Amino acid sequence: MDCRTGADGDEDNCRLAPHQTGTRRMMGSPIAGKLYMQVQYDLQRRISSGEFKAGELLPTEEQLCREYGVSRITLRRAFDGLVADLFVVRRQGVGTFVAALRDALQSVRLRAYLEDILALDRHLSFKLLNTATIPASAKVAERLRIPVGAGVCHENTIILQNDQPFMVGEGHFPASLVSAINPEDFASHEQPTERILRRAGVRIASGEQNIIAAAIPENFAAYLELAPATPVIAVERLYFDDRGAPVAFISGFYHPERYQLTADIVPRGGTAPQIIPLSKDRK
Repeated sequence: MDCRTGADGDEDNCRLAPHQTGTRRMMGSPIAGKLYMQVQYDLQRRISSGEFKAGELLPTEEQLCREYGVSRITLRRAFDGLVADLFVVRRQGVGTFVAALRDALQSVRLRAYLEDILALDRHLSFKLLNTATIPASAKVAERLRIPVGAGVCHENTIILQNDQPFMVGEGHFPASLVSAINPEDFASHEQPTERILRRAGVRIASGEQNIIAAAIPENFAAYLELAPATPVIAVERLYFDDRGAPVAFISGFYHPERYQLTADIVPRGGTAPQIIPLSKDRK
């Protein structure tokens, strides 16, 4: 393995040697530099070729780490990408399975710049509704890779745009990283998530975001001045540190009349598509 690893053991700048003993050769990967993306691409290829069939249980983390010669952190990041792209589904306490046809919803993978997602926005203001340390649910534990019931620092937030309700949601941070939420983190136009983690000495290095249509739950509807079960745009965002470990899980609901998502569409080999989130009064 040809690596340029840092002091923290990060493997992001590694490349598998074609004939490394004890390491699977990844055929035809167009991705260099990010090792977890190389592993993800190779597993996608093996699933698409039928080597792993729909509904089949994938080998264990230990087996795949040994097969690819990578760390668990690298493999889990590859799995996160496979889940996001709907190639596999995780079943708590059982394992990871190749997605069946019923699981393979239409999906488009887009890419946005982290700096744009975290950028200051003078049109937005943030209001902390409540905060507490709570036990992690099964879903939160899976996203943050912590045991079910482990402590997480939780907050509910409403985001206002020009003093109108724009988004409402919640954030979960491992209590081992963030011991408490400070209301001052919500006092500027800067993204509170970045401020909370910076105060804890954690730098956001990357993130993943899923956007779906959903019915807004009753406990959030009133904050957006909507009736319960109104169709809205729902988002889940997972942030990672320099080592690829998840450090924050954010979920929320956008007001359907105040948010839209625009993406550039280009041919393969052209400039990568970019996500451009716009509110409807800022087009």
